[in-house]
Amino acid sequence: MEDQFRIPESYNVLDQNRQTIINGIFGTQTPIQVESSAAFAEYLSFVGINRSNYLLFLRILETNNKWVVDAVIEKRDPRLLFTVIKPTNYLISRAFKLLAFWHPGQIYSKVLLAVLGIVEYSFHKPDDGYRIYKLEISDLSNLGKYLDESKDQMDPVNETILEILDRITNLGEYRPTIQKSALVKHAFNIRIAYFDNTKSLMDNIPKILLVRLKREDREVKPSKHFLDYSRKKNKDV
Repeated sequence: MEDQFRIPESYNVLDQNRQTIINGIFGTQTPIQVESSAAFAEYLSFVGINRSNYLLFLRILETNNKWVVDAVIEKRDPRLLFTVIKPTNYLISRAFKLLAFWHPGQIYSKVLLAVLGIVEYSFHKPDDGYRIYKLEISDLSNLGKYLDESKDQMDPVNETILEILDRITNLGEYRPTIQKSALVKHAFNIRIAYFDNTKSLMDNIPKILLVRLKREDREVKPSKHFLDYSRKKNKDV
């Protein structure tokens, strides 16, 4: 008889303490929240990403906190994090919304690479990707704004974006439409603007999107004790 009440009671406890739990696994407003979220992210990394929990991984990336993100990605290549998940309209749309939300320099590099990885594998065959998610000009502008003209093309972020843009220039190769042709032209112009010294990204991307911000200005760090523990743990591994 007692066992019959345990599960419902657990649900009640979770529901009544929902915000406390959310702060403990996704919170980054205080050092203790960052430490708690990093611990949960490390556990989730151990579990591994799958179709049931990939939204938790995505939610952790959205914290854009270096220590929390490092814990969930660990030694993985961020660009490959979501490749085990079949592309969906929701996943691709969420990726572009994240690219639109942040400014260049504001997003942690591993978060950016993981989000770019979603776009890259979704549009590996551009027409297949377009059937899942209808790209817009603004999507390509929010993608291209992360190109860093001060770094060479082998920089991981630049390399990934340039590869995506190159793929998009093949969109509609067999069944072109006016919409696809406009996207192809915009992708081509952004890509060329990076390589051509006589051109600038501002020639093709709204200036407001290219404003660079510093992520570190607003990022909350864990305590020194936590950082010392993390360094020691990493040395022992």
